[in-house]
Amino acid sequence: MAGTSARKKPDLAVKGAATKRTLPPEVRKAQLLAAARAVLASTGFSRMRVSDVVAAAGLSQGAFYLHFSSKDDIVIELIRAMVAEAVAMLGAIPVEATDMETGIRKVLEGYYRTCFAYRDVLDNIDSGTSTGIDRDRWNDAFAPLNVFALRAVATWQAKGEIGPGDPDLLSWLLIDTINGALPRLFGHSRNRMSADYQDRVGDWLLAALRGFKSGS
Repeated sequence: MAGTSARKKPDLAVKGAATKRTLPPEVRKAQLLAAARAVLASTGFSRMRVSDVVAAAGLSQGAFYLHFSSKDDIVIELIRAMVAEAVAMLGAIPVEATDMETGIRKVLEGYYRTCFAYRDVLDNIDSGTSTGIDRDRWNDAFAPLNVFALRAVATWQAKGEIGPGDPDLLSWLLIDTINGALPRLFGHSRNRMSADYQDRVGDWLLAALRGFKSGS
């Protein structure tokens, strides 16, 4: 049509992509997730299309819809994968055997390391606020982090390091502060974590949580 230009598709074929119908479902799903990350990093969420994802994966749209109902679905799956990795890392922190300050600093180090590994995803979804993804689904994807935060808060309360505040509120404060600091943390360094800014986040969290103990 006159006056319009064809939209050029990104050349984002995933290494090892194949079109064989004999591929196991889990292999196809992994190819689609890898392709979605590549497309998301190249186009951003708003311009990301299912057709670009399947082209990058070397699969059909039918294969996509066997695993996902929409591009929202596949982005949520990427977030679930990130959260699963983070929770596995955080689960190795002996929260019960450490004081709150040590625990929080280890939590920040482990969680932010995982977030940096998924920076290509996080940089392009703006914490879900601009994607139009249902907020309940978004919150559900992060639910395992809330479970960890509740356990940590309950442990620190039992030790007397935090006052008897509402554990749900305190765990929300913990997770929301950690996630809320991500954009600035990313802004401090393009390629690696900023230890200085990470320490500041830890200092703020400790002051806030200890404030519940003192009643201030």
